[in-house]
Amino acid sequence: MAESKADKSIKVLIIEDSPEQAHLMELILQRQGQKFDSEIVHDPEIALNILAKDQFDAVILDYSLPKMNGLQVLQHIKKSRNPVPIIMVTGQGDERIAVEAMRQGVYDYLVKTKDFLDLLPRVISRAIDEKVLSSKLQQSEQRYFALFDKAGMAIFIADAKTLRLMQVNEMAVKMMGYSAQDLLLRNFLQICANRSAQDLVTFFEKIKKQGQASLDQILLLGANRRLIPVDISGSLLSIGDSQVIQCFVRDISEKIKMQRQILLSRQRLISLFDGITDLISVQDRDHNLIMGNKKYIQTTTHTTPKLVGEKCYKMLFNRTEPCFNCPAEETYRTGQSRFVEIFHQGRTYHIWTFPMAGLDGRPEFLVEYAKDVTEQKEIEKQLIKSEKLATIGLLSSGIAHELRNPLNVIETARYSIEDSLGHKEQEIDRKLDIIKKNVRRASGIIENLLQFSRHSVYERERIDVEKLVDTTLSLLEKEIAVRNIVCENQFESVARVFFSLDSLKQVFLNIIYNAVQAMPNGGFLRIRTRENSDKQWVHIDFTDTGLGIPEENLSHIFTPFFSTKREAGGTGLGLYLSYTIIKREGGDIAVKSREGVGTTFTVKLPIAKENDVAI
Repeated sequence: MAESKADKSIKVLIIEDSPEQAHLMELILQRQGQKFDSEIVHDPEIALNILAKDQFDAVILDYSLPKMNGLQVLQHIKKSRNPVPIIMVTGQGDERIAVEAMRQGVYDYLVKTKDFLDLLPRVISRAIDEKVLSSKLQQSEQRYFALFDKAGMAIFIADAKTLRLMQVNEMAVKMMGYSAQDLLLRNFLQICANRSAQDLVTFFEKIKKQGQASLDQILLLGANRRLIPVDISGSLLSIGDSQVIQCFVRDISEKIKMQRQILLSRQRLISLFDGITDLISVQDRDHNLIMGNKKYIQTTTHTTPKLVGEKCYKMLFNRTEPCFNCPAEETYRTGQSRFVEIFHQGRTYHIWTFPMAGLDGRPEFLVEYAKDVTEQKEIEKQLIKSEKLATIGLLSSGIAHELRNPLNVIETARYSIEDSLGHKEQEIDRKLDIIKKNVRRASGIIENLLQFSRHSVYERERIDVEKLVDTTLSLLEKEIAVRNIVCENQFESVARVFFSLDSLKQVFLNIIYNAVQAMPNGGFLRIRTRENSDKQWVHIDFTDTGLGIPEENLSHIFTPFFSTKREAGGTGLGLYLSYTIIKREGGDIAVKSREGVGTTFTVKLPIAKENDVAI
């Protein structure tokens, strides 16, 4: 149980040179309800030693003492920083001494009149009570100032009328870069940037009217004119008859820096998001679009000017209900990505869905990645066809080799018959001559086929383009003859070019075959070779007198899958591949055409240099 005030003993040190007076003081204290524990000392030096070693609740100090007076003793006690309350007594009242004693910190000054002994216990009790209250107040102030100075944000206290700074804490000093003394020479408006001054004036006016206010992202002006972005909140406080404004200021430099980093990261993600050339969207469980990348918006918003909130199946496929094999439901159910292939209006789409988890770890939204693979599928078909053609080419090469044997037998038999008959029958000689010519023609065709189908072992080599053109024409000889086309070669014995032989075979075959198809009713095909003036390039012109190309189609002829001959089985890849091959190998290809007049394709190839060797 805590000790009550009545039970607690009060220790009093009586410093009095008169034993009678000291004894009377002790007796009067013992008669009180409060228990007093008194100690009497006549020598002031001994008293000072006792005070240095022991603690007392109060001291009664006589002014008239041997060796030193009461004021001198008082000065020694104060130097020892002993907070004990002191009541000074004297035999004769002296106003000058009383004033000096009070100035030096005695609690009370009593004159030894006839009733002073009755007054003494009450004065001592009151002095002790006030000391306790003062100690508590001092502790409270210390806690307040500790909280004030060590607060994690800057605190400014300013006069409500003048806005002059009255007090600042350590964080305010650190944030502003000024000393506390420098800050207390200013008012609040003098430490803000000009651009924020009016906002701050409005802020303080609002505090005065409403008692509190807050302001976000203003600029204070620190030492060396350093701009400090801050958030500030303030309140109006009344202290006695005056009012002050207490401001809590938070430095948001790091916050702004982080916001900028987040914004930069967001911009980068959006750039990455929008830079993807396939269709990407974010959707909720009801197929409502939350966002889409630039390609998605460009592809879908032709049906409606907005995107957000619309159904994905409406925007992408113009449907009124979800696709029958939509992967979204499965992704939401399992939390796993899903893939489907969807066919719509002659186009093929590959669609993937990926879950976006919420705070509970379950799919909240999903990302849909859609890719139009129609062209890719067409290329795959053409590649399969190319593989088949390659296989047929190998088979043709084998057949050509095998055909040489029976042709040799036929030629041997023809020669034997001719030699046996000795040219006696002209009709038989004429027929034998026909056999001879056709055997040679068949052998030539086989040789050209073998030569054309044979792959080069080099990536680049010296090529006689005029010889290669002749070989290519011989392969299409039948087609040219059937269509009643006249070929005219204008060769200038140009230098050899340095190129890929296999690539050039394919290019020449594609261009000549296109020219033949452009003349269904016959015409002229002129192939001209020439060197440019600086002897760096060989030009091969393929000019036909066919149907020509409409002007609106000229810019598309090298585009993959663009064809005006779909009904005849055209794939739209021939010229695209020719253009790609020529450009990749360092050459060029151009076209000129007039509808109803004809077309000229010009292939530009680099002339082989002296140090160019097959690689």
